[in-house]
Amino acid sequence: MLCFERGASAPPHGVRVLLLLMLWISFAGGLLAATRASAASSEWLTVEMLQVGSDSVASTVVPRPAPASPAPLTLATPLPKPKAYAIHLHGGLFSPIDVNAPSPTLGLRLARRLGSHLQGGLLVDWALERKNLEQPVNSLPGLQPHLILARAEGHLVPAMLFVQVNLTEKRYLVPYAGIAAGYEWLFLKASDYRTDEAASATFANWAWQGWGGIGLRLDPGLRVDFELSYNGGSLQRDVLDSSGRPMQEAVSVNGVGAKVGLDILF
Repeated sequence: MLCFERGASAPPHGVRVLLLLMLWISFAGGLLAATRASAASSEWLTVEMLQVGSDSVASTVVPRPAPASPAPLTLATPLPKPKAYAIHLHGGLFSPIDVNAPSPTLGLRLARRLGSHLQGGLLVDWALERKNLEQPVNSLPGLQPHLILARAEGHLVPAMLFVQVNLTEKRYLVPYAGIAAGYEWLFLKASDYRTDEAASATFANWAWQGWGGIGLRLDPGLRVDFELSYNGGSLQRDVLDSSGRPMQEAVSVNGVGAKVGLDILF
């Protein structure tokens, strides 16, 4: 058994306290170094995991396509408005069936479009029929002057409502047909230059017309037409006979015509 002898010198109390303090400081320093090393290794692992995670996310996420820029707004160009009216100017020859003598005729048709192929409106015509009673001035052959002894002329004026069908509006050749009905007047005037006498009469009644033709389109608003027409009617007037009784006189104005015209849209 060890024991301190009474006379032996034991370490003083201050030395023991100093040794304990140094031992504690060394132990605390070792713990602090171990804690820092553990924290550094965990931080390194965290950074590595974050890098790996970001790379995997970056490799799997598909980027969204950029939204398409909206097309600029543009105002639609309005379609040209179709022309609603048409005027038909024509001229040619008219030949009454009873007289069988061609006479000049002029007229117009003013129409409004009623559809893509149909139009309707008002027509007015004028036809002149003239007959002379003549006597040659001499008996020489060939061209020579004649003396007009008497003259009779008639003016035929119809005013009618009509409808017309154009069979096409897209081709250069345009077949068409029309029909009209209305009132018609015949103004007659006769002059006898031998006796210096003159007489006039007016006949009127309901009448009708029909025509058909083909047009040659020059541009979308202009067309040249060639047509054949028929005028039908019996015009009348009231007269008194020699005894004073009322009677009626009638003139047949049935006849055919051939015309050339211009059809103008506006």
